[in-house]
Amino acid sequence: FHSSGAAMFKLRYLKAFAAFALTCGMVLVATSPDIVAASKEAEAKKAATDLKTSKDNKVKIAALQKLGELGLIQYAYVEPAVPDVFKAIKDSDAGVRAAAAKTLGMIGPDDKETVPQLAGLLKDKDESVQIAAAEGLAYMGAKAQGAVKDLQAARKEVKDEKGKLAKTINNTIKAISGMKKKA
Repeated sequence: FHSSGAAMFKLRYLKAFAAFALTCGMVLVATSPDIVAASKEAEAKKAATDLKTSKDNKVKIAALQKLGELGLIQYAYVEPAVPDVFKAIKDSDAGVRAAAAKTLGMIGPDDKETVPQLAGLLKDKDESVQIAAAEGLAYMGAKAQGAVKDLQAARKEVKDEKGKLAKTINNTIKAISGMKKKA
């Protein structure tokens, strides 16, 4: 009779522990999106600060890349940095301009200036910037419809018909027009 009481106590203890563990798990699951969001917001703030304050082009490029990644997840994370991304497309360093062009397309702000700014970069003296501008427009998809004529004009200026710039421009026109790439 005495061992039965001990078994009942263990069973109650086990049930109480299981209920506690289940509750903790439910709280964790319920709060994890908030934890992730806070982490992404902190990453975006750091990248925005790095972009705005750094004199090192590598730091600026890394910040722009991070902003682009985060902007693909949620525009609100990067919205405060958009004016600085626009400034970066006018940077004297081609690597910074290229990263900014691609980032602008990735975050795709609903702004009247984004498509014309990216289309303007198709005429940049540096081919990496031209490629990044085309990639940025491709990220924007149908929102970049106004740049198709600029892309076609840029395509006519390409010297290497089989080079990366020509391929990127062709793929961008297809992406904007909604055509699927042929396998």
